Amino acid sequence: MDRLTPQEVQVAQFVARGLTSAEVAAQLFLSRRTIDFHLRNVFAKLGITSRTELAHLIAERRVPGAEPGG
Repeated sequence: MDRLTPQEVQVAQFVARGLTSAEVAAQLFLSRRTIDFHLRNVFAKLGITSRTELAHLIAERRVPGAEPGG
């Protein structure tokens, strides 16, 4: 598994809490396309295909650098 960048960890934590890409973008002052780019990278690096899987991995503390509830 490739290590996530700090920005990818931050995006992953917001998404795991249930925020949409648009909501994450607003929180981080980035575009939705940038959030979607980071999220695709997170999915690829973790070998997952859904936000639900991401939330489970973070809850199980299986994402280095990401804490549940973030």
